[in-house]
Amino acid sequence: MMPVPLPTETILRAARGNTQAFREVVEWLQPFAYSVAYRFTGDADDAEDIVQEAFVRLWRHLPNYKPEIKLTTWLYRIVVNLCFDFLKSRHRRQQKNRVGLADGHGVADLSSPEKDLQQRELLDAIHRACETLPPRQRAVFILRDLEGLSAQEACEALSMDPGTLKSNLFYARRQMGEKLRALYQDNTNHFSL
Repeated sequence: MMPVPLPTETILRAARGNTQAFREVVEWLQPFAYSVAYRFTGDADDAEDIVQEAFVRLWRHLPNYKPEIKLTTWLYRIVVNLCFDFLKSRHRRQQKNRVGLADGHGVADLSSPEKDLQQRELLDAIHRACETLPPRQRAVFILRDLEGLSAQEACEALSMDPGTLKSNLFYARRQMGEKLRALYQDNTNHFSL
């Protein structure tokens, strides 16, 4: 979900090196950046590392900021690029070590342990299915369907034309549906879609 716009003057003050204004920018964008990074990585610590690096890069390049460019789009691009780099390096590590990832962070509190378990299992299934998508499809799926960005915002964040975005989203949704349906058929006692 996109954050409520921050006054352009605050962003411009941060671009001129005002650290207090940059703190406001970080406070404004941190939940948004973390959400994207976590959906890519599935790990709270990795997501925090990516977000920290994203803000370091944002600070370094903020003097080049132009008000006609949405800061959220710029940050999305930084976070997504860092996530792609992370996923490539994680894939290489997994090929060597065959190490699994920890999941389950950020699951909402529900009214009963049974519902909590169902929610965790569903989120885990979505996360596992999402991990199998090719990187571009995963990025489009996360930004459009999980983060709720408009098609235009996702195109800008990913530097992708609308046709390519639509195609990637179509194939991502199809693969996600197939994987979740197959999982659901194997686990009909655990959760319902």
